[in-house]
Amino acid sequence: MRTPERQRRGQHYILSDRNVFVALCVLPALLFLGIFLYYPIVETFRLSFMRASGLGGETFIGAQNYLSLIKDPEFQAGIVHVFGWAFWSIVIQIPLAFFIAFSLTFYANRMTKPLRAIYYLANVLPSAITAMLGIFVFSSSNGIIASVAESLNWKWLADIDFLGNPNIAFWTVFTVATWTYTGFPIIYLMSRIEQIPTEVKEAAELDGVTGWKYAFHIVLPDLGYPMRILAVLCTIGSLKLFDLPYMMTTGGPGNATVTLGITLYRHGFINWQYGKASAIGVVIFALSLIFTIVQFSWQNSEGDAK
Repeated sequence: MRTPERQRRGQHYILSDRNVFVALCVLPALLFLGIFLYYPIVETFRLSFMRASGLGGETFIGAQNYLSLIKDPEFQAGIVHVFGWAFWSIVIQIPLAFFIAFSLTFYANRMTKPLRAIYYLANVLPSAITAMLGIFVFSSSNGIIASVAESLNWKWLADIDFLGNPNIAFWTVFTVATWTYTGFPIIYLMSRIEQIPTEVKEAAELDGVTGWKYAFHIVLPDLGYPMRILAVLCTIGSLKLFDLPYMMTTGGPGNATVTLGITLYRHGFINWQYGKASAIGVVIFALSLIFTIVQFSWQNSEGDAK
């Protein structure tokens, strides 16, 4: 018969073996995160205070990289464009997503599921394909719009250089991005609209609140939290934007469509200014972290409210 002391020792050994087993299971993930996530972040912070080309030695220059960014016209244009992109994403893409999501949910029929898949399809396409489709539509030489305009003898439309005109290029890329990125907000808002109890809809119908009155007076106020989350996600996505504008215009003409990601790429991999590129990376990281904290604070406040 086992004594209480032996039982305690046996439990201690079992717990120790379990802790070792858990540690061994977690260790590969921690190593992966340390090597591919945390170390690059720390190294980026370190390089942001250095003059480094990636090919030779490094010189500590303090905050000079950050101070030079303030006077850098390309960085200034990138800041303006990413926040402008975020603003117009919130003003255009989210209301558009709400309009489509409510229409597919409130006026549901057998076409709802196919349309939901069609709207989300652009969101899952690789950015390279999306950019190629955008160029195929808006190219001034052999694009669809230019070809149709020439066939209809609409010279005013055929002469528009959608990707080469500095005053239009930003809006051209943004139009393609709206088609590409609106799919996720549509699906997200549809899932939240479908969670509204049917009793609420029935009570609204009894009071004569139907159609778009129901959308604006009942559904929209209930979607305050999801709308705020989408606004934060639009802002964070704008800060990290790189692939679509770079593949369509490489940030041009001039700096008309440049973003912080494109500025980082140019300084780091074209001009070999690793220190300055790292400083831009730190700025993107800091701004993204601020908006992520805002998102989590809203999420916690929503959880406390429930």
